[in-house]
Amino acid sequence: MPDENDMKEPSRMYRRAEDGTPVRGDLADGEPLLGMAVTEGRREVLLRERDREAPEPPEDGPGRADLLIEFQGPGPVDACLPQAFRPAEEEAPGIGDAVDGCLDGSGAEGAFIRLLMKRLPERGHHLWLIGGAVRDLVDVGPEAAPNDLDFAGTLPPLEMRQAIDDWSVDFGLGDYEARMSRPSLVVHLSRPEQGDGSRILEYKALAVTDFLFPAYGGSLTDDVASRDLTVNSLYYDHGRRLLADPSGEGIAHLRARPRVLASRNAERPAGRSALVLLRFVKFTFRYPDADITHLREWAAELPADLPDRLDESDWRAVRHSWRGCVPHDGLRRAVEIAGLLGPAAGALVDRLTEEAGA
Repeated sequence: MPDENDMKEPSRMYRRAEDGTPVRGDLADGEPLLGMAVTEGRREVLLRERDREAPEPPEDGPGRADLLIEFQGPGPVDACLPQAFRPAEEEAPGIGDAVDGCLDGSGAEGAFIRLLMKRLPERGHHLWLIGGAVRDLVDVGPEAAPNDLDFAGTLPPLEMRQAIDDWSVDFGLGDYEARMSRPSLVVHLSRPEQGDGSRILEYKALAVTDFLFPAYGGSLTDDVASRDLTVNSLYYDHGRRLLADPSGEGIAHLRARPRVLASRNAERPAGRSALVLLRFVKFTFRYPDADITHLREWAAELPADLPDRLDESDWRAVRHSWRGCVPHDGLRRAVEIAGLLGPAAGALVDRLTEEAGA
């Protein structure tokens, strides 16, 4: 467990890596660095103000070796208030044992995830468990039995992909395959094709949301703006047994009665807004008595013609998400929820239910 001084000043525990990894806030040839991205050619490029309105990362954009980088940007938690970090066992008794149980019960796969948790800090980088597993362990307790392990961290995605690939071979998981989805920059390790094809872990570098495409190099407070809901924006450091709530609202919203569903999402692409709206619908199903005032306010800012702004790639992602968010016998309720969320949500769900023949 961290000592009292570390808890008062979390930036002492979570210093930025000293391996030359740029972050938002550094200077690149004297210009503020706003983040990094991966081109279609699988090349990392540095992003500056001139790239803010570009539809895609510039294929000829500069890499790390092309510009003089002054490493003056913040560490990953420097913008967080000290009270955002809490002893995990105080907030969620049994969370450590529950995660250990999940790992121990997964055989070689769980042991590999432990290896990942060990080796990233050895490289000076940080790793947090994020998403539904943390939400449910805080909300329900250890009986929630997490089985989907999603991580966020400071290692860039191409480096994480290579590290997972290398370490999985070293660890005897040579038939497994590490991949990165360029549309989302999510890195995952999948079971061999002869199995069920499911993923044993997913990883996403801490995001920034200034661009019309996925970018990274941010902090915990930046990353919250890429998440769907505050209740899904809780970050658990298993090594330190610390729970981070960078929004300052996630735990309170989860424990409020009725629960409060709210979002800090600030992603710009229309496709991402559509996916976030479907997550709103999903969690309104899950928590039917929740206060969705904040969701209505967020959704009210979206254009009513949102469906017309989606390209075919967006629609593929939206249709896939829709199948996981709404049960077939819940289509009528989904339409009702979308109506409560406003014109953009209503138009999107109407289009999807029409396709479903409802």
